Amino acid sequence: MKKSSLALCCFILCLIVLSVFFIFRQVVPTVLVTQSKTGTIRDSVTGNVRVHAAATYELRAQSNAKVDWVALLPLGGTLSVDENQTLVQLELDDLNRRMDRLNLDKKQFTERKKAGSPLGILLEIQEKELLSISELAKEEKVSIHNLEKKQNEVERIRAQRKLEVLADSHFLQNFDLSMDTLVAEVEKRAIRSPINGDFSSCFVAPGNQVFSGNIVGNVHSTARIIEVSLNEEEFPGLKVGLSAGVTFFSQGKTIFDANVSALSSTVESNSGIRKLYLRLNNSDEKIPVGSSGRAEIIKSEKEVALLIPRKALIGDFVVVEQGGVAQFRKVLIGSKNLRTVEVLKGLKKGERVVVETPHLLKDGERIKSTMVSFSN
Repeated sequence: MKKSSLALCCFILCLIVLSVFFIFRQVVPTVLVTQSKTGTIRDSVTGNVRVHAAATYELRAQSNAKVDWVALLPLGGTLSVDENQTLVQLELDDLNRRMDRLNLDKKQFTERKKAGSPLGILLEIQEKELLSISELAKEEKVSIHNLEKKQNEVERIRAQRKLEVLADSHFLQNFDLSMDTLVAEVEKRAIRSPINGDFSSCFVAPGNQVFSGNIVGNVHSTARIIEVSLNEEEFPGLKVGLSAGVTFFSQGKTIFDANVSALSSTVESNSGIRKLYLRLNNSDEKIPVGSSGRAEIIKSEKEVALLIPRKALIGDFVVVEQGGVAQFRKVLIGSKNLRTVEVLKGLKKGERVVVETPHLLKDGERIKSTMVSFSN
């Protein structure tokens, strides 16, 4: 009895397994297919975009002083500035006191000059006396010794007068030099913009102490450089002047026209990334520095080509639907872009290719297809 029950259980289990297998064999996956067609295709590559300023300058202090005034407080918004505009002003109190001291010395010197030189007056008197003694010496009314004594005295005063004139000249030269040094130091206390651009960031506020060499802010030019990162293998066919379309995440869905302006001559060895640069055409938009987005660079445009959606590709293969059966077929690819590829060999116009998860199918597997259209 026990053996009969065991045999019955085994029989039922086998029936269940065979039923499940049969059911699964009858399940046919439903896939989306589209027909290959002829049309126009743009051969293009896409890459990530990063926006840089055409020129960036670090504003550095050239003097040790406290900050007196700034055009933009830290964490403030961007400020448009002109070339040579003062952006950060350092305190000038100590320099103003030194300048007042110099001007006072110059004023006192000028007043002394107006009052006259005692040595100059004395020299004039002594020269007249020497002239009189010389006339008397000719008539032998004055001894030669007295004449020579007077001559020596006059020469001494003349030497003193020359030294006085030389000292006056040195004073004026030193004054001019000291004044020029002070004016240069005053100029250093005013940190100015080197270009017409944007004062994008300030790192100091009034009252902060800065030292020579400290970075106090950054100025960016209004011109922008659009940097595009591509894989090294995507560079064949790229050249300066090619058209491109750029979208920035900060600008919504707006597409900006651009042209390739330069190609990088180096490749990043660790990532295989090579960069190119774009110039925007007739764009009045001020794209923020650091913005990111996507760019499509158009290598060429072909008017008549056999096209399929790019998502139908599995490497060099496509899955063709024929009579409800999936057939893997190798194809030769030509031009391509983000959405569409050109098939040069291996497919005919009107053949139906699977466009939804073709990699999940097996060669020869039965499928149920639903037709969809695609645009290039």
